Amino acid sequence: MARGGRPRRPFRTERSRILVVTEGRVTEKEYVERLQQFLRGPISVSVTAVGIGRDPLKVVRECIRIRDEARKRQKPFDCSVCLVDVDTHTTLKSAIETAQREGIDLLVTRLKFETWLYWHVSESRAAHSTRQLDELMSKHKLLRDGKHLATHFPFASVDDAIRTARAADLSLGSCRCGPDPSSGMPVLVELMRGLTPRT
Repeated sequence: MARGGRPRRPFRTERSRILVVTEGRVTEKEYVERLQQFLRGPISVSVTAVGIGRDPLKVVRECIRIRDEARKRQKPFDCSVCLVDVDTHTTLKSAIETAQREGIDLLVTRLKFETWLYWHVSESRAAHSTRQLDELMSKHKLLRDGKHLATHFPFASVDDAIRTARAADLSLGSCRCGPDPSSGMPVLVELMRGLTPRT
């Protein structure tokens, strides 16, 4: 109760809206959706899985299309993020340049998204092949059927993963491809927490 016996009105804040467009159709989408549930912050995250043949430039272009459509409908996003891997992409450089020009946070994980998942259970910063990363996912039971997140994925270790990612790439940030291994995912986590990402 406020002074004078009048009840206080609850303090309301506008919810921030983040558009996240992922290259992968399953793993990255599930991770972001379930991370949002775990964080329970004041951020609304819209996740779109592209799955169009591992082409980062197409991911960025799809992000631009969705962002611009939302603006036309008077429901703009506060920020737009793309998640891509390195793999053997030939359009990554163009994707980075386009994202920078459009004000989109392009977050690259090298070698692939499983690197970021692995850092939830390990501080190892050794480079791994695709096959080795797949074996680590199986060993630590992080994925089901090779794609879906395990039911009990260790989201509580997300800050451990952030520390490992920052140790692996001292220049970690948006719109850059770091060393092998590396991941720009801490930027998205901080955005989802309502923080200004450290770059």
